[in-house]
Amino acid sequence: MARFNNETRKKRIKELMRMLEKGLDVSPRDFNNAVGKDFAKLYKQRWAEQQELREIKPPQEVKEYEQMLQEAVMWHGKLDSYSGRNPKVGKVIVNRKQVMDDMKNKADGLFERAYEKLQEIIATDKTLVMWFDRGIDFSFDSDISLDSDGMPRLITSKSANNLAQGRLQQLHGWKTKAQVKLDVMALALEELAKQERTAEEIEAELKQNQQQAEKLKGMLANLKKQGK
Repeated sequence: MARFNNETRKKRIKELMRMLEKGLDVSPRDFNNAVGKDFAKLYKQRWAEQQELREIKPPQEVKEYEQMLQEAVMWHGKLDSYSGRNPKVGKVIVNRKQVMDDMKNKADGLFERAYEKLQEIIATDKTLVMWFDRGIDFSFDSDISLDSDGMPRLITSKSANNLAQGRLQQLHGWKTKAQVKLDVMALALEELAKQERTAEEIEAELKQNQQQAEKLKGMLANLKKQGK
């Protein structure tokens, strides 16, 4: 394992921090070597706390809506995939327009069912709005649309269409592994700076003691001269 003095350790930590800020990966070994055993232990503790924060379980009725939406999105994906196929592949003659119409009707019907479920659960309990990534508005000019992009997602959804990912992190204190590492490395730098200040203080004290000793030595020498 590489050994660092304070100065090289600081440089290494700052280098790894720049990598993380650019979205690059930092291996556990590099991280642990740079921050030291105590701060590596602190990182594990803080990441475990982050995992506990993510143990959010939406109510059952909200989960039912999510499942219905996922099925609709799946059929929408099937339609996109089928429409992109090469029509000349295969020997079986298929009425592609009819198949695509059937798939579209299936997807549209599932989106409608999910929308109706959403209306039902919000009408029953308006506080359930907090579980969604956007404001729920069923008026004519609403931003909600019956498609993959326009349907509300749960705040816990991993979908790229989840509009609340950043807001959710702020509300619940969620951080990525990179953010936790950056926090711990910043603390490690503070500790190193504190140690350096302590070393400087010790050096200054030693210098002061040396000056006082030399001054006392001079005073004694003068006293000896005067006593002769």
